[in-house]
Amino acid sequence: MSIKYITGVIYIGCLTGFLGCRDVPDNPSEEIAPITVGTALVKRGDLKEYRTFVGLTRYQQSEDIRATVTGYITHMPFRLGDAIKKGQVFASIRTKEQDALDEAVQIDSSLAQFTAPIEITSNASGSISGLNVVPEDFVTEGDVMATVSQPNTLIIQLSVPFEYSAKIRVGTPCTLLIPGYPEQESRVSGVLTSTDSMGQAQHYLVKVPEMTLPENLKVSVRVAMEKAENALTIPHKALQTNELLTDFWVLKVVDDTLAVRKKVTPLLETDSLVQIRADDVRENDRVVTTGGYQMADSTRIRMEEP
Repeated sequence: MSIKYITGVIYIGCLTGFLGCRDVPDNPSEEIAPITVGTALVKRGDLKEYRTFVGLTRYQQSEDIRATVTGYITHMPFRLGDAIKKGQVFASIRTKEQDALDEAVQIDSSLAQFTAPIEITSNASGSISGLNVVPEDFVTEGDVMATVSQPNTLIIQLSVPFEYSAKIRVGTPCTLLIPGYPEQESRVSGVLTSTDSMGQAQHYLVKVPEMTLPENLKVSVRVAMEKAENALTIPHKALQTNELLTDFWVLKVVDDTLAVRKKVTPLLETDSLVQIRADDVRENDRVVTTGGYQMADSTRIRMEEP
């Protein structure tokens, strides 16, 4: 086979390949379908920021019922939480000396007047918040049998991290969140001069509306910390941020078809709304609330039907 023949075959093959490549048309780029998203309007309105703290119920005034003699409790009809009035008989106690008189009474009936159980009365009106004895218990003189708390002195001792102490004063509005009861509106009624050395918490007193609650009940108190008038607000779901929580933005809807990233600064917050400061976001602008997680800037979208 001659060299010229081989060279010709190679030339023809290369030419055919080149022409074949030129005959393949370029594939047109496929159009990306828009992403369906939920949206909401940017609004203006008054906004209050709340914080919820934990407190314990306390009775500022209480009275102990003490045994005046040593003996056995023969009668005590009260239970924990019962109401009692000042001067009302709380319990009856029979002493050992009275037991010894039983035989003497058979000889001298005049001694019978000394065998009646000794009545223990309450020195205050209120509810029994502490009960230390039951019928037939043996008590000695001076033992605390029960504690009577005066309902109108019930308060909540609120523990607040010291960093928030500058924002709470006497008269600050708050809402009591007591298990099993509807929300109750109240105000901060006092502040204690000492702090918790371990938790560095400032203690406040919150007045409780007339209701009967046990002492040391743990309750939550929602306190209004700050407020802003005519604030620019968006739903919580519209605010996006990076992993380090250093940059914040919203996806603003442009021409109903495009989501454009706009930088914002979050300010006050409630359970559902966030106050923002932004240069390129205005009242009645529409922002993405759902479907925009990790969405790139200037993404084509389709808004859900309202």
